[in-house]
Amino acid sequence: MRLLSLLLISGIVAACQRPVEVRGLYVNDHGPGNFLSCEQPKTIVLVSDSELVARYHATATQPYQPVFVRLRGVPVDSGSIYGGQHYFLVQRVLEVRQRQDGECAGASPALPLSATGLGDAHSFP
Repeated sequence: MRLLSLLLISGIVAACQRPVEVRGLYVNDHGPGNFLSCEQPKTIVLVSDSELVARYHATATQPYQPVFVRLRGVPVDSGSIYGGQHYFLVQRVLEVRQRQDGECAGASPALPLSATGLGDAHSFP
């Protein structure tokens, strides 16, 4: 129920924001997936999108394998200004593929991402 309320409020906020394009690494085991931007690799962003999950499972060859993604959508934060969770509301999945050598070099997710303790302040361009 809390997630549903958050998504509803996030959807309303997203309608007022301009979409951005992001690229980075994505991992999904179940539930919301974890995204690490190439530009901000120490910030975990939660992403819930059924098309992205399906394309991830079609691309990843092993559990918890990070894949490269490009997404268009709206970033939304929850919680206080001192902490909270970061979400990205996907409007369009632009690309999902295997990560190439050297791509997003600063983003090296541990498995699973949710257990890494990462979660610095977040903002997208």
